[in-house]
Amino acid sequence: MYKTNRKGWSKHFDFFFLDVILLEIAFFFCYGMRHNWEFFFNLNYYRRAGIFLALISICTAMFRESYHGIIRRGYLEEFKGVVIHVSIVEIALIAITFFMKDLYYSREVFTFFWPVGIGLCFVGRCAWKLFLRRQMVLNRGKRQVLIITTFKRAENIIEKLTSSEFFDYIIVGIVLTDKKCTGQEIAGYPVLGVLNKNMEYIHENVIDEVFIHLNPGEFLAEKYMDIFLQIGLTVHFDLDGLTGLGSPAYIEAFSGRTVITASMKIATPGKFFIKRAMDIVGGFIGIIMTGIACIFVVPAIKMADPGPAFFSQERVGKNGRRFKIYKFRSMYMDAEERKKDLLDKNEMQGLMFKIENDPRIIKGVGKFIRDTSIDELPQFWNVLKGDMSLVGTRPPTVEEYEMYEMHHLKRISIKPGITGMWQTSGRNDITDFEEVVRLDTQYITNWSISLDIKILFKTVLVVLKRDGAK
Repeated sequence: MYKTNRKGWSKHFDFFFLDVILLEIAFFFCYGMRHNWEFFFNLNYYRRAGIFLALISICTAMFRESYHGIIRRGYLEEFKGVVIHVSIVEIALIAITFFMKDLYYSREVFTFFWPVGIGLCFVGRCAWKLFLRRQMVLNRGKRQVLIITTFKRAENIIEKLTSSEFFDYIIVGIVLTDKKCTGQEIAGYPVLGVLNKNMEYIHENVIDEVFIHLNPGEFLAEKYMDIFLQIGLTVHFDLDGLTGLGSPAYIEAFSGRTVITASMKIATPGKFFIKRAMDIVGGFIGIIMTGIACIFVVPAIKMADPGPAFFSQERVGKNGRRFKIYKFRSMYMDAEERKKDLLDKNEMQGLMFKIENDPRIIKGVGKFIRDTSIDELPQFWNVLKGDMSLVGTRPPTVEEYEMYEMHHLKRISIKPGITGMWQTSGRNDITDFEEVVRLDTQYITNWSISLDIKILFKTVLVVLKRDGAK
């Protein structure tokens, strides 16, 4: 549901660093060869030139947009780009040393730096591009896309998309706007249905993104795009069919096609990196805490109620993905069977189950680990695996998910979390599932790193006060 938006030079920080490192190595090597490596004993002299070289390379790349379309370039075009880049860097560095009298380097250093720098940068860029392309192939299929088009256009657009080496999606299926042929195949992909308000195929398939390929007037784009966006899917609209958008959107390439991409929330890759880094660090800390807790909790559970100390259950994660969630077992072994007899006592309105003084909870240890949220500790393993995040929306059970209405699906448009906005907003006072959906939607549309940090701090306070636990 969060779509990254990287523009201009900010798309390729990896190539920025690669060029800087390789040019530094080239200069280091040429300077060392000229001076018989004596500078190893006086690195301060080299450091000044190294700083200037890095700044010049970065500025050159930014102003020339040196990395625009770099993945698609051929070898000849790449070589030309490297020659121009290294030439500008060398000329600028020579100019700086000319005006700074205390910074002198032999002409032989600059003479050799030019070919060595070109050679290293060219080989480095080509090798890195090869690596990235292989990674794209290995990662292919992680994002699942639904194609919406007409019967006549379907085979042609699928052929164009899948023939591109940059198409890193797996096509879930096709939805047609003009013909009923559900169950049949087009270009080897199943037709899931006809575009209408029912959209049963959304529940029945894991769908991350939607690609719409239609012409203006073929259907009301805004009407259906709003439905997809409201349930948290990212929508790519082929510019051939653009009629208007009401959500945050930007132009990008989708397997060689120019599209308008819209999403409820557009975030930067840097924010995703920080969030995942927080998850990994927090996950490791949580696993250590879980290990310590095991020393006391595991024997206590087994003494109170014979059976496994850990509880696992299939839950529904991002965009319908199934995964096993782990907890310390706080209920008796027959809890799921006894739940059927307690449904009429449910205090929640809607698709969640909660009752006060739940008789299924193990007396003593079960109530204690739930009140203190110790039972949630094993979920840090889910965070490390990538099934969950520290902060997100709570994952529904399969049974709950199967009863979801369309507007509920936005809850699972992001990774589920151990904690979230509704858990820190007085969850005991919330008795309506629609209020949970409202709080989750508020989190999704306003997400930021600072909001995650705020929720984590509030979670600690809630746990310490045992506020909201049942």
